[in-house]
Amino acid sequence: MDKEIESYIKQIVNTIDCNHVEKQEIIDEMTDHILLLKQEHMLNGKSEKEAVQLALADFGNQKSIAHGYNQSIFPFYRLFKVSSWLLFSLFALVVSWKLIFGRLLERVMNYANGYGYNFYFFSREEQMSFFNFNFSEWGMNLNIIPFKTTINYLLNADLFNLDIIITNTIGNILIFLPLGLLLPVLFKQCRLFSVVTITAITASFSIELLQFFLQVGQFDIDDIILNTMGAMIGYLMYKTILNVNLFIRKANLKLNKG
Repeated sequence: MDKEIESYIKQIVNTIDCNHVEKQEIIDEMTDHILLLKQEHMLNGKSEKEAVQLALADFGNQKSIAHGYNQSIFPFYRLFKVSSWLLFSLFALVVSWKLIFGRLLERVMNYANGYGYNFYFFSREEQMSFFNFNFSEWGMNLNIIPFKTTINYLLNADLFNLDIIITNTIGNILIFLPLGLLLPVLFKQCRLFSVVTITAITASFSIELLQFFLQVGQFDIDDIILNTMGAMIGYLMYKTILNVNLFIRKANLKLNKG
């Protein structure tokens, strides 16, 4: 196949939101159509290069074609994409507010009102300054041993309120679940399990560092592990929905053919 035709088709297919099998079917369909157009122009006396350019021009604008395929595959494609972006933006806003900015504002308000104690950062004494620069106490707010905190909750459940245990275990899983579900929907690069996992680890690690250095939370490796597990579960939900949708579409296609 002519490289120009191959490049033209590739650019279209890369923007179509479907699985590998469907993409190959679309490639075959477009290739046959364009080659027929090319052959017609060559029979009319055009050179091969001219015939290719005319065939591609006849076939149409790449963005319009990709949009048409997306609409035929998923009639509510545009609405779905816009809704996904809104949900992702809401997710980012909620996470950043709940884990960083909301806590920081609460600390500022408490400090302005003369209440110096920081609920989010352990200290042996009442902290009268906004930041605790007693580095010997920073170790009290740092855990780099995997599952140390989680095991402590399980073994000493009677020492903690139930809501604290649920928030710091199940809550840490659930809060990152939308990330694993929405990333592969919005970004083609994130349709691999490994990419979603690395992204979740990076995002969670960054939040933990911000919480620690802003002293609005402790750095805990367990939080990163649980957050990443949540993103993994979200990704598996995405794959399950995708496979169910593919199964339904194939079933409908067989019924229509029958």
